[in-house]
Amino acid sequence: MFARADQLLVERLQDKFPLHAVDFHWEGFEPHLVCFDLREKKISEFDLHDVRFAASKKKTCVGQWDGDEYVPCPKQIPVSRFDQCQECAGESFIPYQDCIFEPRCDGELCDLDFCRREHVLYVAFYDTRMKLGMSSTRRVDRRLVEQGADAYCVIGKFPTRKRARDAEKAISLRLRIPQAHRQEHLLRGLARPVDSEGIRKRHEALAVTLEEAFHLRPEPVTWLDGYPIELPLREVPRLEEAWGRHDGEVVGVKGRWIIFESSGLKALNLPDLTARFLDRRSL
Repeated sequence: MFARADQLLVERLQDKFPLHAVDFHWEGFEPHLVCFDLREKKISEFDLHDVRFAASKKKTCVGQWDGDEYVPCPKQIPVSRFDQCQECAGESFIPYQDCIFEPRCDGELCDLDFCRREHVLYVAFYDTRMKLGMSSTRRVDRRLVEQGADAYCVIGKFPTRKRARDAEKAISLRLRIPQAHRQEHLLRGLARPVDSEGIRKRHEALAVTLEEAFHLRPEPVTWLDGYPIELPLREVPRLEEAWGRHDGEVVGVKGRWIIFESSGLKALNLPDLTARFLDRRSL
């Protein structure tokens, strides 16, 4: 497989990178990438106003939080699908990480409040493209901002995570509403104005269908238009691989992507930086 020159250099030097990215999240419409400084042994905020850094190829468990105190993974276990190793996840979040996507029970097996918590189903709109998803009720707004949706509507509430997931699969199958979209497809929408009227019409038609097929009554549309980016973009940004050297002028951030100018517009998946090691020094 072809590897860029900057990636070959990063792979050689990545063990010396001083920052471990341990969390990416939004607070309202403000994005935050949190790192653990391996030299200072403390948490620091990574400046997202400046895209001039290198990101490692390797990914290592992000550890866990004990209240407000960050605890690094004691074994520094390599990770891939999830940002935490099984041991750290079991101590801080959920004993079986696969349950994040496919809950096994209503809480009777794991005795977790997370699994017994009320969840909602939502339909997210990326322009007029729809996606079905679920979230705990208490963080649905943040969830949709994390995903970079233009708007969304809650279509139903369920007493547990598993029941919400079962309903999600049934609705997706019957109505052919996808549960995910390729990043490249969604990035195309950043280069055209959002069709607000088209979203309203989709919502109206969806409300009729869900009432007839599932006896669900969707809530009104919630619009998400506070992202720190000016849209539409002049062109469709090209999705960059997370690891390697990144250098350019920031255009803005929407959902999971930071958009920057570097011989054309490029997009970098910020959540994919989590568990990687970062370095702002010139390579």
